[in-house]
Amino acid sequence: MNGGESRAILHRNVPILEVAEPFLLDILLADAATALYILARFSSCTAIVEPKHADALLTRLLKLKHMPKVVEV
Repeated sequence: MNGGESRAILHRNVPILEVAEPFLLDILLADAATALYILARFSSCTAIVEPKHADALLTRLLKLKHMPKVVEV
């Protein structure tokens, strides 16, 4: 940050994948086809999804027999 200046950054329209248990995210990240859509693991149970691939990730999760709850905010 410049000259000791601090500021907050707001990211709009960033899809987040949240799972109930860390091992579920581990499994999804271990799957090469699913991992392509995930930009970064944010915490043990959350990951940031590439915005342009959110629909593809949803399709992939359904194919893997996950029943995701989709929340629009």
